[in-house]
Amino acid sequence: MAGAGRENGAMDATTQAVALLRELIRNACVNDGSPGSGREERSARTLEGYFAAFGVDVELVEPEPGRVSLVVSIPGTDPSAPTLALVGHTDVVPAVADAWTHDPFAADLVDGVIWGRGALDMLSLTAAYAVIAREVAETPLSGGLVFAAVADEESGGALGAEWILKHRPELLRVDAALTESGGVPLRAADASTGEPGPVRGVTVTVAEKGISTRRLKVRGVPGHGSTPYGSVNAAVLAARAIERIAAHPSRAVIDDLWPRYVAAAGFEPDLASRLMTPATLDEALSELGPLAGLVHALTHTTVSPTIVHGGDARNVIPGAADVVLDVRTLPGVTPQAVDALIIDALGDLAPRITVIGEADAPASYSATDTPLFEALRASIADVYPEADAVPVMAPGGSDGRFLRWAGIPTYGFGVLSERWTHAEARRAMHGNDEHIDVASIEATIIALRGVVHRYLGSPAAVDEAKPAPSANV
Repeated sequence: MAGAGRENGAMDATTQAVALLRELIRNACVNDGSPGSGREERSARTLEGYFAAFGVDVELVEPEPGRVSLVVSIPGTDPSAPTLALVGHTDVVPAVADAWTHDPFAADLVDGVIWGRGALDMLSLTAAYAVIAREVAETPLSGGLVFAAVADEESGGALGAEWILKHRPELLRVDAALTESGGVPLRAADASTGEPGPVRGVTVTVAEKGISTRRLKVRGVPGHGSTPYGSVNAAVLAARAIERIAAHPSRAVIDDLWPRYVAAAGFEPDLASRLMTPATLDEALSELGPLAGLVHALTHTTVSPTIVHGGDARNVIPGAADVVLDVRTLPGVTPQAVDALIIDALGDLAPRITVIGEADAPASYSATDTPLFEALRASIADVYPEADAVPVMAPGGSDGRFLRWAGIPTYGFGVLSERWTHAEARRAMHGNDEHIDVASIEATIIALRGVVHRYLGSPAAVDEAKPAPSANV
């Protein structure tokens, strides 16, 4: 994006963010977890060019060749004022082009919608962060701002945010941070017409479930494939184990966040009551349509069999098989509790299966009684005047967990337009035909500007800094 700083200087903020997003999509920093994938250096250079004309402190961090993160530091005018980081990532998951309506890396802009892998997760937010950071670089505020566009989030963050916090922590030494997730408008239906009412809440991610990985080592007895009767086939045992784990019920848990989400989501009163009761919540899932999977994940520790290996030859009954489990834990669930849950599900298969713990990372949480959360609440109202911030937990992981573990209050924040529902946002992430609408980018720019000015500058400057939103926001 050569000369991006000069080219975009005359564009308004939303137009700049759209242009930057399309360039980031076209960079195709696909991270499948294999050595040599990602190549986030392309988008780091794009963003470096975007800031080139503004004399800011830009640092490129490269733990491995091509795996580049960019960090821009903009000092404030008052050393005693708070500091804030805007942390985005530049890598994306793979896309199968034949399954898309639009080329996933062409960044087509059609009727106010940008199509492409990473458009929603999370290149549009990374682009919006960059635009707001450059505004602050032009007109510094009392507090300091850090913009980080990091590598490797989609494969766990070991070469991105986690690496920076371990090896270069001074680059992210801030009082608070924003990152991905959140921003979904919540609307109740009008009781008389059934039509959606005004937006009453916007989700802000304040917590993430923990992540545990377990490997099942299944022991059978090898033999010739031509005589299966009476054999102890490790592949069959693994299949039975997977079926039991998939069918095993885990207990529904109602935490402090769940009632606030249910109250804002506009469920019919009887359904809302059942969703608030652990004994009836699971039965109510069938009434939620595409939202059921998300509601289940937010109220249960979940176990997903994701990788299966067994057998070496077509004509040999396998004597061993491996099953990898992706376990997402609610706050307070210990590694010992994860093992107990799996062994309980296996039942009488347990004597032939060894459960190996490969990784455990606890759930992370940021309090809502902080100055930054109050700034988020006020800034949501800049876009949706009748809406409040609704704190939620994310079922998946993001770089936010590393920041929270480092003691930095961190929130997933953006603001989507009214066209989005929670179910649709979840479906679009990592799905075919991923996209973002320009109205959502505009809404995010307005809200982010409000947050930055409220948290780092004078609240009186907020109204001067924000434009009136377009009618389609």
